[in-house]
Amino acid sequence: MNEMKNIRSVLLVTFLWLKWLLDSQEGRSFQTETPCRCWQSFLSGCQTPRSGFSNVLCCSMRPAHWLLAAASLLLVSGSFAGQDICSAKPRDLPLEPRCVYRSPDPEDEAPTATEPEKIPESTNPRVWELSQANGRFALSLYKRLADSKPSDANIFMSPISVSTAFAMTKLGACNETLKQIMNVFEFDTIKEKTSDQVHFFFAKLNCRLFRKKDESTELISANRLFGEKSLVFNETYQNISEVVYGAKLLPLNFKEKPELARVTINNWISNKTENRIQDTLPEGALDSNTVLVLVNTIYFKGQWKSKFDKDNVFKSDFHVNENRSCSVSMMYQEAKFRYAHLPDEKVQLLEMPYRGDDITMVIILPARDTPLSQVEASLDLRKLSGWLEAMKETTVSVQVPRFRVEDSFSLKEKLQEMGLRDLFDPHSASLPGMLEDDNNELHISDAFHKAFLEVNEEGSEAAAATAVVAVGRSINLDREVFLADRPFLLLIREASINTLLFTGRLAEPCSH
Repeated sequence: MNEMKNIRSVLLVTFLWLKWLLDSQEGRSFQTETPCRCWQSFLSGCQTPRSGFSNVLCCSMRPAHWLLAAASLLLVSGSFAGQDICSAKPRDLPLEPRCVYRSPDPEDEAPTATEPEKIPESTNPRVWELSQANGRFALSLYKRLADSKPSDANIFMSPISVSTAFAMTKLGACNETLKQIMNVFEFDTIKEKTSDQVHFFFAKLNCRLFRKKDESTELISANRLFGEKSLVFNETYQNISEVVYGAKLLPLNFKEKPELARVTINNWISNKTENRIQDTLPEGALDSNTVLVLVNTIYFKGQWKSKFDKDNVFKSDFHVNENRSCSVSMMYQEAKFRYAHLPDEKVQLLEMPYRGDDITMVIILPARDTPLSQVEASLDLRKLSGWLEAMKETTVSVQVPRFRVEDSFSLKEKLQEMGLRDLFDPHSASLPGMLEDDNNELHISDAFHKAFLEVNEEGSEAAAATAVVAVGRSINLDREVFLADRPFLLLIREASINTLLFTGRLAEPCSH
């Protein structure tokens, strides 16, 4: 970054010197025999008089002005060309949304017995706070989904994907709409007081999450806004969305061809997720009145650091509830994992890392006599953080079913229940920063989310693992036992800063 600044400074000094030199010689080498009718600040450059547009083409700017223009272009392009968002600082990015919300000062709170987790080393405090805000939003949205579904229904979602997409929407929001986005997504809990800075720290968080070097882990996120093509969307809004979030706004003809627009959106999602996720938007989701649709998808597949062996997969019963069981393919291994048994909380926790160690799956298994709904109802971020801190590495005999979870739903109703009302209301939404004009009719007509996860023993072919498992299975009396043969919660997180990438529950693996 400093090197780029030095280069731009040298260029500026050089061009200013050249300007002075050429100003002193101006006109000597650029005179023509037959003058053209040129605009101010232009010199004639043709041999015969011209008229109209061709007259402009035959003229050239004064050399000093050309040099200043070139210098300006170089300085401006130097500010953005090759700019890596992951290494940028706030002053390097032109984050100037239409409106800025200032969070109120938090009230002084007495210290509690349970202290929050310490900020990991080399982690930006604001990025850490954003990660925690995402965690609180994740559990709040999860509870809304759990309350709206039968107890034997699977749930799976990516809260970080949802938060990121609505942060992009926040770029164009003002007034009460902006305030509600800040509140619902917990952005107002970040100590950086103004809403515009949230975008910078979101970029930093996404760099940490999605720029992984381990090729054995796939983490694919796609976020996009699709707008009615008859509306002219603000260029600044689009540029910031692309630079900070890696997302462009795509205009579609909702008014005349809503079904074609739906197919286009679904095909884009399928392409971005390597065809794993299909038909995010169901038939009838769009009509001629659609103005703007927000869609976000995420796909994850990772290889276990400690792999299961295919020879240790067997049929076993999974107890959906007291009255219903089904046969599933149960994977078995014995190895060292981070684990906690919390009798007072009536839960067991197991953390299984994927290769690379930065992404892990945490399974929260209720005691056999405790319904999962009881654990769900009492869970919040502070309690979850305490449970995660309680885990210690130990030898565990693990039995986990193979499963595949795919969930798709509209976010609109749940977010409205959480307080995000104005954004979806055509009469109340305030999104002036999205359009070039002051049209106040823009609103989010709907928001769809689809997530997919597959858990199996893929890649678990190491011979040593078979021997270790076979021996431990028969003689290790000191091992802990983790038998996931009943509904459980699952979290996939970036472990170093505890960012919840996915949250969900496996209540019914029988059909997969």
